[in-house]
Amino acid sequence: MKLSPYAFFLLVAAAPAGSCIAQDLQTIAKQKPLAVSGSLDVRGIFYSASGMPPRREAFTYLLSGSPVFRVYGISIPVSFSISEQQRSFRQPFNQFGLSPTYKWITVHGGYRNVTFSPYTLAGYTMLGAGLELNPGKFRFGVMYGRLNKATEIDSTTGYVQPYSFSRKGFAARLGWGTDERLIEFSLLSAKDDSTSVAKGIPDSLRTVTPAANAVASVRAVYGIGGRFSFEGDAGLSLYTYNSGSRIQSAEFAKIGSLLRDLVPVNASSQLNLAYSAALTYKAPAWSLKVSYRYVDPEFQSMGAYFFNNDFRNITFTPAFSLNGGALRFNGSIGVQQDNLRKQKEQTTSRVIGSANVGWDINDAFGVDANYTNYSTSTAPEVVQVAQKYLLAQTAHNLSVTPRFVRTGVRYTHVLLLSLNYAALVDANPATKDLNGIQTTVAFLNYSLNFNKTGWAAFAGLSRSENSYYGGKALIYGGSFGGSKALLKNRLQLASSNAISVTRQVEHALVINATVTAAYNLNTHHRFTARWMLLNNRPDMPMTASRFTEHTSELAYTWSF
Repeated sequence: MKLSPYAFFLLVAAAPAGSCIAQDLQTIAKQKPLAVSGSLDVRGIFYSASGMPPRREAFTYLLSGSPVFRVYGISIPVSFSISEQQRSFRQPFNQFGLSPTYKWITVHGGYRNVTFSPYTLAGYTMLGAGLELNPGKFRFGVMYGRLNKATEIDSTTGYVQPYSFSRKGFAARLGWGTDERLIEFSLLSAKDDSTSVAKGIPDSLRTVTPAANAVASVRAVYGIGGRFSFEGDAGLSLYTYNSGSRIQSAEFAKIGSLLRDLVPVNASSQLNLAYSAALTYKAPAWSLKVSYRYVDPEFQSMGAYFFNNDFRNITFTPAFSLNGGALRFNGSIGVQQDNLRKQKEQTTSRVIGSANVGWDINDAFGVDANYTNYSTSTAPEVVQVAQKYLLAQTAHNLSVTPRFVRTGVRYTHVLLLSLNYAALVDANPATKDLNGIQTTVAFLNYSLNFNKTGWAAFAGLSRSENSYYGGKALIYGGSFGGSKALLKNRLQLASSNAISVTRQVEHALVINATVTAAYNLNTHHRFTARWMLLNNRPDMPMTASRFTEHTSELAYTWSF
């Protein structure tokens, strides 16, 4: 079936706001004109409580659905829910965009999230149009549109929150190469429209000035001999915080004459740099990567939502495997420092390390281990700082997880032990007693599947302890349950139960139980019945009430 221009136009016009579509025009003629799929769910919930006021109605119902309409392969999802308390209908998006592709040509229109560079256009939502061409090694892209919408006055309150201008921008990318060897340049120019301010905004809210930004970036990737590879990028951002200011700056006089068509330059302008580089060596059984990153304190871009700035770090990332991959290791160690221009009263240094080890001892038994270390310290840049304000902390986290998996013709056994230890150690003598925290968590779980009969059972034990200044919290308990498949797997019966004990200032026993039965009439119709129990038994009923809750549920699901 051929797609007429009129049908395609109606498709775009009728699509709900918010759909993000990337459609290959080479395959669109093979798609069905209209297809509907999804599910419809109807359920009734019965509830009762003793020992406390009920937290919900004795009976509630819920009708919900999530149909998906597909028009020539383009998905249009919709969802709705109806209950005795509320009714809602929503489309999961409030924006619409289209990116049809034909061979190496892609056209963008509407709301799009395009990425040219982490410094220029980096996934920021733009309402506009663009074009990308990628024939062979050649890479070209251009986008133009609105980045921000001007704030309008809330008619119900008469106020504007938050205050913003309409912002439009232009971005381009030009490059040549492949994933192994590449050189690429990118540019962004964006400005606030000072005339887009909504009328009637009080002077007290006019605290934001129109801004402008121009960013240029370069990225290079180069592989050497199949083992060495280099990757680096850099971005230079000229950001004018008040484009309407008439105060000029001698520092940017020459730059202003060169870039006046891209961005106005005055005394509120700032020029900042960000760059990163990484060198990697890959051998058959091991690899090593060394990376460095630098970001100026005020670096930002109108084409990116957020930039973590004012830092530099260097990271080493080794990895190796032995015995055909049975023993695996990967880790990293890095050092980071802020206050690059000594503008803060103190400089913060961080040492971040991690290690992951996996060992498959044999076909049934293995163990995984993970360790992380995060150390932070501060050094004053002023003459004197009280010791209690200096930071010297280290966060440790260690986890070890042995596992046993044995699969046979009749049975499948899975035994899993998880041990976790975390600690925050404060090396400052003035604050170490207040900030020290230790947490230990242990889980032991076992499951048994009867492969031929459809039976399954599980049991588990858990314990967690948290020690902190002035107290300790201990929680331990167990869980058990099972399931059974009947009638050629059409009927599933399951039960899950848990008991936990909390010992802190007050002690409490909590019991949870769930029983479920589900029947699949066929691939389209499913019936479910569920009963749940929650029983809370504190040792001090004067401060916390003992209560019991029963919840029952009947449900029908239609899948189409």
